[in-house]
Amino acid sequence: MSNQQAMQQLTDRFMNDAGFREEMKQDPEGAAQRSGFALNEEDRQALKSVDWSSSDEELSQRVSKLVRQWC
Repeated sequence: MSNQQAMQQLTDRFMNDAGFREEMKQDPEGAAQRSGFALNEEDRQALKSVDWSSSDEELSQRVSKLVRQWC
């Protein structure tokens, strides 16, 4: 089962921190780990399923959609 609290915090930071957003585009798992988010395998798979090459607006929509699935 997904770690909802960690994923919600990661999403909040993604939405509000442009530098973190850029890190997530380059290395989503690494950015999450370096920021101290405790992700389980389901969370890591969810991050891998996102096309991080999209625009910030598209990514924000996709990440918001994922959060609704986790909660």
